[in-house]
Amino acid sequence: MSGAKRITVDAGAWQEANAAAARLRAVRRDVPALLEGVRRQQREELDRAFGEVEGRQRRVEQVLTGLSDEARRSELRTAKRLRDQSERLRGRLASAVDEMRAGQDERIREAVERERAERREELQALGRELDGLRADRDRAASVAERTLADARLMRDAIRAELPHERFAPGRLDRLERRIATAEGNLADGLAAESLSLLQETFLELADLRAELVLLDQEWQAARVAALDALTVVAERVRFAARLPAPDERGEPIKGLTFDVDHWSGGELARVRADLDARAGEVRDGGAPTTGELREVVRREAPDLERRFEEAVTRATAALLASQARVNVAEQVVDAVEDATGFAWTENAYAGDDQRAAFYSKLRHLNDNEIVIEVSHEDVDDGPGTLAVRILSYDRDTASEEELAERAREIASGLRERGLPVGDPVADAPRPDPGLADFDSIRTAKRGAASPRPRPDERR
Repeated sequence: MSGAKRITVDAGAWQEANAAAARLRAVRRDVPALLEGVRRQQREELDRAFGEVEGRQRRVEQVLTGLSDEARRSELRTAKRLRDQSERLRGRLASAVDEMRAGQDERIREAVERERAERREELQALGRELDGLRADRDRAASVAERTLADARLMRDAIRAELPHERFAPGRLDRLERRIATAEGNLADGLAAESLSLLQETFLELADLRAELVLLDQEWQAARVAALDALTVVAERVRFAARLPAPDERGEPIKGLTFDVDHWSGGELARVRADLDARAGEVRDGGAPTTGELREVVRREAPDLERRFEEAVTRATAALLASQARVNVAEQVVDAVEDATGFAWTENAYAGDDQRAAFYSKLRHLNDNEIVIEVSHEDVDDGPGTLAVRILSYDRDTASEEELAERAREIASGLRERGLPVGDPVADAPRPDPGLADFDSIRTAKRGAASPRPRPDERR
């Protein structure tokens, strides 16, 4: 008669290994090589991003030298403030990217606005002179033509060099229509009537130009911060590709490492792929908004880091679970040999995969066989309850009571060896015949396993 008995290992025996897995998840952030990799990529991204900003600013400033004297002096003062702001922002990012917040840029915005207010006062004063200009048609025409030339030049500089469609879609087109209206008025001899429209249009163009430079700086800063946050996680993932294999207390075993992606069931590779995809989107100059980039720092990168740490925990738990299954199987085999006349013959992993159930076979001189199956329940957060099944393949007539007594003796022997187990319970009247065929067990398609550091087999 054949039968199957199940013995459950007390959860306390598995909790220490789970705690060890949780400890190993803390792949440190302060590893010198990891930090240097982050800093190197940060420097490269800062140089690239702010090199673009500063290059655009230089080209715009070169164009602005063609403005009329008063406008040129005012715009070059603004340009210097914006240039200084870019340098300060770059310095802050180089020292602490994650401390960068948009509120830190209010001072430069206030300075630009003060200058704009002064400019408006100047224009209002000039507007009060318009009555006199209307009497002097030639002078009005001259001022209007000069202001029109300044407005055209500012419009062309913005269109050629600044990302106006990203940060202020449609604003430049509206101002261009006002320039066209003023041009029509001038052509009709309405110089004085066009002057205030042209002056206001030029002022708004100057405002737009300064606003675009600031928004571009903020966007680049947010992009660098987002890439920095993703890079920290990516470097942790890279460093965690192979980790020191832990013993049952979580202490590293010298000279032995394990493949985290394999033992996490591919989760580390999925995290890496998601990181690469998001970093690619962030590097794409036309993709995320400033708000979306800040969300990368606040939410997305921390979520990816949490997934990474969970993958390390899952991988470590799976590795420790595999070793626990082997250790328990050895103790069960010893207990069976002591309680019966059976002797160990071979071991196998389901699907030849160390992450799967572990099997040991014992054989009697009369060719009766016992197969020991040691497995963990699959639960969402890793290996669950550890259970042992004793599968009896008896070719003679063993009664159910004899099989039950054998299981009780084995359980007693396990307790004597320090393994806390429950009382055996009936699992099935007959075991699966396929589990007696270890060649079939090894070739079962559960997932191919690459060569890994293998726990020592019993014999």
